[in-house]
Amino acid sequence: MKKLTLTFCALFALFVVAPAFADGPERVSSKEKEVMQPAPPVCDFYRAHEWDLGIWAAWAFAADTGKYDLAPHAGVNGDTLDPFDNPAIGSFDEDPTTSFLFGGQFEQQLDNPNERVNIGQVSKNELFARDDTWGGGVDVKYFWSRYFGVGIEGLGLAAKTNFAGGGLFTFTGRYPFGRFAPYITGGLGIIDGGATLYEFFNEKHIYSAGAVVDEREYFTQDPVYNHHIRGLGQIGAGLEFRVTCHIGLMADFSWNFVFGQENHEDKTFLFTRQGTDYVYLGTTLISATPVLNTAEEIKPGHGSDHQDFGLVRFGLTFSY
Repeated sequence: MKKLTLTFCALFALFVVAPAFADGPERVSSKEKEVMQPAPPVCDFYRAHEWDLGIWAAWAFAADTGKYDLAPHAGVNGDTLDPFDNPAIGSFDEDPTTSFLFGGQFEQQLDNPNERVNIGQVSKNELFARDDTWGGGVDVKYFWSRYFGVGIEGLGLAAKTNFAGGGLFTFTGRYPFGRFAPYITGGLGIIDGGATLYEFFNEKHIYSAGAVVDEREYFTQDPVYNHHIRGLGQIGAGLEFRVTCHIGLMADFSWNFVFGQENHEDKTFLFTRQGTDYVYLGTTLISATPVLNTAEEIKPGHGSDHQDFGLVRFGLTFSY
């Protein structure tokens, strides 16, 4: 009886434990399988058929820097400002002056209007009207492969009291490795705006009852704006670093050639003004002698010379 009982217990235990051994010792729960799954692969930082948007700031410096040395402003009898020469009285004073005798009179308003005369170019650069400036821009590129892409670029530069802006069609070749991609770029487009710095002689008057009662002579250096479109060529090289799969940092340097506009130098022409030299005795007019005052004035030219510049850019890129 005891042997029958032991045999029955052994068979019962075998039937209970056998299914567990049938599955094998390597069985794990579905939860454990999820934990052991491999991590997803790292994204490809630079891809074919990729669209890139770049937003950047820029520092530009002129190829032609510095200023021209202008002739000193000299005259006679303490008149060192007015560039006009009146041969009749042998001075550099453009104004037809009144001789003061026994009370005298003031020169007439009609004979002595306000003056502004361009007397010479100051800045050697003819785009920024200074040596360097800041600006910025944006570009959009499409890479049909990991290595080559085309795009459009717009840039703006803060020329002196004016704006110089342009646009280009660009070609870019890059060589990605890891997160980095050195690249070279080139483009063709147009640019407009900018200025050249000139010096002006100014004379302002205060009038009362049709006569000049006071005057002020002074010089200013003011920009003369460009009003024509020129061609723009660009070559450069740079480096991009991808912070994430879709956001990167970029920095590059490019040299920009301005061309395509026929060059016309500044022209000098003789500026004349008819005046009258009045002589009074007390309040009585004694004589009125016509005088001819002359001066050389600059008429600014235009063209594409002295407008090339270097451009350093740094900004963000967004890729999709």
